[in-house]
Amino acid sequence: MKNTTQSKKLYSEVIVDFLVEKKITHVFDLTGGMIAFIEDAISKTKGIDCVPVHHEQAAGFAAEGYARNGNNFGVAIATSGPGAMNLMTAIGSCYFDSVPTLFITGQVHTDNIKKNSLVRQEGFQETDVVTIVKSLTKYAVLVTDPNQVLYELEKAHYIMKQGRPGPVLVDIPINIQRTLVDSKNAQHFYGSKEHKKMESENSKLYKEIGKTKISVFQKLLEESKAPLVLVGNGVRLSQTTKELAMFVKNNNIPVVASLMGLDTFSNTKYFVGYIGSNGNRHANITFANADLIIVLGSRLDIRQTGDPKFFNQRATIIHADIDASSIDYAIPAKISFNTDLPHFFSATKHIKTPVKKPWVNFIKQVTNAFARPLVYGNEINPNTFFTELSNASYPDSTIVVDVGQNQQWCAQSWTVKNNQRLLFSGGMGAMGFALPAAIGAWYTNQKSQVIVISGDGGIQINIQELETVSRNKIPMKIFVLNNKSLGMVREFQDLYFNKNYQSTVKGYGNPDFKKLAGAYGIDYALIKKISNNDSNLKDILASSRPALIEVEIPITAKLEPKVVYGHKLDDQAPYLDQAQHDFLEQLKARLYTL
Repeated sequence: MKNTTQSKKLYSEVIVDFLVEKKITHVFDLTGGMIAFIEDAISKTKGIDCVPVHHEQAAGFAAEGYARNGNNFGVAIATSGPGAMNLMTAIGSCYFDSVPTLFITGQVHTDNIKKNSLVRQEGFQETDVVTIVKSLTKYAVLVTDPNQVLYELEKAHYIMKQGRPGPVLVDIPINIQRTLVDSKNAQHFYGSKEHKKMESENSKLYKEIGKTKISVFQKLLEESKAPLVLVGNGVRLSQTTKELAMFVKNNNIPVVASLMGLDTFSNTKYFVGYIGSNGNRHANITFANADLIIVLGSRLDIRQTGDPKFFNQRATIIHADIDASSIDYAIPAKISFNTDLPHFFSATKHIKTPVKKPWVNFIKQVTNAFARPLVYGNEINPNTFFTELSNASYPDSTIVVDVGQNQQWCAQSWTVKNNQRLLFSGGMGAMGFALPAAIGAWYTNQKSQVIVISGDGGIQINIQELETVSRNKIPMKIFVLNNKSLGMVREFQDLYFNKNYQSTVKGYGNPDFKKLAGAYGIDYALIKKISNNDSNLKDILASSRPALIEVEIPITAKLEPKVVYGHKLDDQAPYLDQAQHDFLEQLKARLYTL
């Protein structure tokens, strides 16, 4: 329904013009009556397209992948009621992982929105999504005045990106979408009193870093014998990967990463590994024995540190984060910088410290002794598989990883190359994330290689999006690690339920993936064995067609190491023999007496 009067537009068209102005090229949707006007406007506007998917959760994850892989926010739209409700997991994922995403939901006609709180519902598919979603968004609003449409979109956009980013939701009734714009009455947020007030308040949030604090930090760094940098998601969000690299190089500091920080640093000279409850053994030992830890864009949660009571007691913590609530979250900092990372790196760029040779030698010996060896044989070792896939991958590729054992095996064994992105579902930890998020990521750079990593359980949660991949000829490679079980929980059942595999093996099943790929018109390959410098993987990645690759791994494959809560990060006793344990204690003793 395109208005024929050139001087006027429908508000649905104004919404789309706003997205085009913000350089959004693709919007992800599952159609519904309450968003039909917006979809119609998108279809008639140059420079922007709808990418229809088959579940609103997938639309939300695709918008998240679009935002995380590009330098812009993502957009998903959904109809009222069940459509809006199906977005919730993706909205929560964006909130916990600080992803700037705009969710636009259609709502029933304003006349049909309930006026009495005792009434459950007035309009068909009417749902008060704004109240439901407020705890998972930075801002959520129902627009009931047509003149407020642009104002609320601009306000949501501003809040979404200000400070620590996150999702916002604007709920727009259908009658407002089809209302003609009266430019005389349309209101704008930018330049308004509210905007100016917010700007003033935000300017006071992050104070200048005083020279005294910087001097104390510099002195601690110079006096440290065993300094370490821990990088988190905040580095990528603040787009300071280059500044991080320069800071590390200037000060010759080794680097460890949280799960969400793994793709922020690719210099293998300084990078030690992935830390946390399932982190690399040698990286955890390094983390547990540093005497100065500079935490950048990470909140030091218990999955990273283990039980805080047993965390590295000798370490002085220096913490920089834009979110004040993330500082002193579990472990108090000696010096904290509540500021954005561009500001932190700018204030510290003059600092240069020499190599701490005994510390570097300690890390080298620990790595040589305790890094996981590659294992080849008749059955696929998951860590060896991910090492080989990492080696075969292209430098500018995007790897999108689902939740489960596959996520941790990948984090343990992937070596990030220049310009590679590793996208994980962190805080929400949602199975079914990888396939739709990879679709969104691909639309930010359709010349790059996209790799999906999933388990046989995770892939089934949004498996319908194989049709989206096939229809749009997205040349992604979808690796499904098939151990015929839900392995992460199965391991939990080993520990606590005497191997009663209810709902992980008992009552669980998966499809014939070869037939499934054929049904969607996608190439299929089966990998039963992995070899050193595997040529099969290289051939698969070189193909220009979409493909599903089933990787058979034994049901008994375990996720190791695993630091049990209540133990120290360098308590590797279950995985070390007596000689290794004694060797580690000797290394630590020499380091501590330097």
